[in-house]
Amino acid sequence: MSKECVMITGGSGFIGIYIMKKMIDEGYTVVNYDLAPPPAELQKILDDSDNAGNVIYERGNLLDLPDLLIAGKKHKVKRIVHMAAFFDPAESNRRPYFTYQVNVQGTINIMEMARLINCDRVVNISSIGVYPEKQYEPMDEKHPMFIPGAGHGSHYGSSKAASELIGQAYCRNNGVSYVSVRFSGVYGYGMRYSMFIKDMIENGLNGKDTEFGSGGDLTRDYTYVKDSVEGVYRALMADDKDLVNRTYLTTSGELYSGTQVAEIVKEMIPGPQITIAPELSEFEQKDMAKRGKIDISLAKDELGYEPRYSLQDGIKEYIEIYKKYAGA
Repeated sequence: MSKECVMITGGSGFIGIYIMKKMIDEGYTVVNYDLAPPPAELQKILDDSDNAGNVIYERGNLLDLPDLLIAGKKHKVKRIVHMAAFFDPAESNRRPYFTYQVNVQGTINIMEMARLINCDRVVNISSIGVYPEKQYEPMDEKHPMFIPGAGHGSHYGSSKAASELIGQAYCRNNGVSYVSVRFSGVYGYGMRYSMFIKDMIENGLNGKDTEFGSGGDLTRDYTYVKDSVEGVYRALMADDKDLVNRTYLTTSGELYSGTQVAEIVKEMIPGPQITIAPELSEFEQKDMAKRGKIDISLAKDELGYEPRYSLQDGIKEYIEIYKKYAGA
């Protein structure tokens, strides 16, 4: 018999699939609330679980609060992982209104749902994009999200900052048990956006060269997807008494440049060439303004979070899974 029901919004996406896999492997029933079911390449990840039948797909729109409530009551949802978002920092600057509709109003709807059906926990998936500009290193949870005179480099970043404030307010004023985890550079099989690493690995495994006209000096805290998921799981299951701060950076804690990533991939996939110019584009310069070494000690102390994958380990497993599912 499965444990209580957990709703994952946006479960059909890259990270959502791995969260669902973790939850069903732990014996939970999962409701995947999303606009569409998982694509075939991601469904393979779920199908590898002995408990794949514990996933229930509910087609729905995050902006439809009545429908969310119907789904929550129908399945007796007790915990929610709010993963669904419009995630495309560059595109968010072209579509700001839509970004705030999905990322801010969507969060309000999730918090209202949790309040009205008495959910035990909401874990909000956030991002280091909440930081407008790096003020000090290592960057921690107390690093300012609002800096007078320094706006966010994308509407995505400001929408995630607003979502965190909304969640904290519901927690303090309405008794909703809320936790936010901030991701950075999540990568692995099934990832949608390149971040250099996807193209380098997948092109290489298919015998193709890869060339980037900029970004070699862009540094990221690359976090393997299974480490990100472990942070979510720990935030979802932690006792309220242990959640003193309720906002946690669950990343690798290490920085790598695009050039360094290329060197690691070339060692593991010899043959195809990877070239990446060191200079940064205008958007990459904005992106770099918020990036720095991240302090993950709070997540370690309060959640017991500990990343298990080095960048080399994560790339190695990415390659293995891609070969398994894509046949390269």
